[in-house]
Amino acid sequence: MKLLAIVCSKHLGNTMQIAEAMAEVAPLTITDFENAKNYKLSEYDAVGFGGGIYAGSHDKELIKFISKLENVPPYSFVFSTSATGNYKKQNGRLIKLLEEKGSTVLGSFGCRALCKFFIFALAGGVNKGRPNTDDFDAAQAFIGQVMQKYEEMKK
Repeated sequence: MKLLAIVCSKHLGNTMQIAEAMAEVAPLTITDFENAKNYKLSEYDAVGFGGGIYAGSHDKELIKFISKLENVPPYSFVFSTSATGNYKKQNGRLIKLLEEKGSTVLGSFGCRALCKFFIFALAGGVNKGRPNTDDFDAAQAFIGQVMQKYEEMKK
């Protein structure tokens, strides 16, 4: 199995840490958002799209990138880090976009992460120490579930 994760991790590197944890237990190639154009998505069994959540949604550049994709991968997964950890709602826009373009989304993951945006910076940020070992373990379990679901769907 070949997996690719396109990560838009701009400020504190939280989402990249989650992708790196997943890569420890899965055949996952990671690329940052800026280099994603150098990869042929059709060469991967599933492609993950991950990023930080800003004002309740993934980074606008990541959404724009997916919107412009002509050949969306048949299978995908979505992951994020945020101040609130409300990933089921926050990942929804990206999931909907991928599904509308014909991709089967194999799963969605998110966790709380250090946030130093605006007012939170005055207190040194919220969610200090996150993502942490528990978050990395959960991310690894998630990518295992993605691979299992892919295998089940391919039968």
